[in-house]
Amino acid sequence: MPKAGIKYGPRITVPDYDKLALEAEQQVLKRLGIARPEDLVSKQPTDLVVKAWSVIEQADAELGLYLDARDQALAHLWFYDPRLGLARTAGLSTMGYRGAIARIVYGDKKHQLPEAQSNEALARIGKELGVERVKEAEAQLLKTAPIVYAARTRRDIAVRYMQEAVLALSLPPYEWKPDQIAEHAGVERSLIYKQRAAAAKRHGL
Repeated sequence: MPKAGIKYGPRITVPDYDKLALEAEQQVLKRLGIARPEDLVSKQPTDLVVKAWSVIEQADAELGLYLDARDQALAHLWFYDPRLGLARTAGLSTMGYRGAIARIVYGDKKHQLPEAQSNEALARIGKELGVERVKEAEAQLLKTAPIVYAARTRRDIAVRYMQEAVLALSLPPYEWKPDQIAEHAGVERSLIYKQRAAAAKRHGL
């Protein structure tokens, strides 16, 4: 929502997130060694759980590299160079983009963003809060937002496949214990419990 009394610069281009999401799904399927989601039934869960975790790790590494840079650019554009449509440019919901700014500014994505009645007041608040000024913030946002979006999309898809593999390994004919699955995948046992529970709930088990 536009803030009363704030003057906005031109809207920023919105990347083609639908295309990015489709490409991300295809990349995950290729990494998992399947052509279509329905081919999952023919994939050995022992192999699937390892490959899915590899996708998740890579996505987490990309998020570690680019998430803060995206959110710093968003914060700059919110406080110092207000633009309309920042949520769409970042590929986020309105709540998601406000949460991203709050996380980088306050360390808490649920923290309320400040109110201001002018650009000058908003910039002053940003300075008081220590919000970093980002040179060429628009370019930084357009570079990092698609990378973050694609990484999160790949991660979300891979998590679901890993959950399915964990559940399959927990049931006949495998009947592996969480410790065995965790050791095989190279993850903490607590993660396996969470993923098994999520998959079981999805299947009504």
